[in-house]
Amino acid sequence: MSKETGPDEVSADRAAPDKSGTNTAAGNQTGKRGSLRNRILILVLVLAVFSALIYTYWYVNLRGIVSTDDAFIDGDLISLGSKMLGRIETINADEGDRIDKDQLLVLLDDSDLQAQKVQDEANLELARQNVLLARVSLQRAQEDYNRASTQYKSKVIPQEQFDHIAKALDMTRVQYDIAQARVRAADAHLQVIQTQLENTRISTPVSGIIAKKWALPGDVVQPGQAIFTIYDNNKIWVTANFEETKLAAIHPGDPVEISIDAYDNVKFSGRVLMIGAAAASQFSLIPPNNASGNFTKVTQRVPVKISVEQTSSDPVPLLPGMSVEVKVKVISG
Repeated sequence: MSKETGPDEVSADRAAPDKSGTNTAAGNQTGKRGSLRNRILILVLVLAVFSALIYTYWYVNLRGIVSTDDAFIDGDLISLGSKMLGRIETINADEGDRIDKDQLLVLLDDSDLQAQKVQDEANLELARQNVLLARVSLQRAQEDYNRASTQYKSKVIPQEQFDHIAKALDMTRVQYDIAQARVRAADAHLQVIQTQLENTRISTPVSGIIAKKWALPGDVVQPGQAIFTIYDNNKIWVTANFEETKLAAIHPGDPVEISIDAYDNVKFSGRVLMIGAAAASQFSLIPPNNASGNFTKVTQRVPVKISVEQTSSDPVPLLPGMSVEVKVKVISG
């Protein structure tokens, strides 16, 4: 015999699932709030750590630093040329060669000068012989004058003859002086030819590397025309063009970190040697003229000279024109 369920029991059974569902929904909402709170806390913590790392990096590496990438390797460039007109006979070096001071690099054709030297040596010898002849004439004139003086005092010869003999002595003295002057002139001209012969041998005044060769054997060069461009590899520095707004913090003697694009794994250091006396624009082909009404203000750059010291045990060649990045550690910063 089945047992009938009353209305009260049915209502109680139906109310029980509703209470359980309400408790579950409230728990899910509480869990979501806790998870969101944890995510926000983690995000804030990450941002705080990231900000601390950025500040630490700035404080350690960037505080008191003035930098620029408008910089390059610079050095003493020498334009080696001829002092005279001549045809190149021999060239003893090529681009990229390392050369020593006083090394012979170029020989000019000296055949014409050698012929002039022979001629001048003959003229010098002729002038010296003329001196000997003038000395003999002077001695004879002096003897004639001495005899004429004795005879004139003894009334043997008249006044007129004595005067002629005295004037002949004066004339031979002048001729002797002229002969000596011609010797000096011929010797001086020979020295000029000798100097020109030395100028046909062109040597380098410094040790360095040949960066460019501008002429070939057989070319006729003019006085002052460049044959080689040489840079002294013992005098290398960095020229950095800093914005004028950054110059107030830079002083001579400030330490500098140098990075050269050609050598990523090699470290360089240096110090500020000199701050330029004028903006780089003043040395351009056409310096700016701001007197017109159409004026646009542009931040100028001033060259700063920086020494270069390689901190690596294996030195690398530094070539003028290489791109450089510099960081000046401002002492006051």
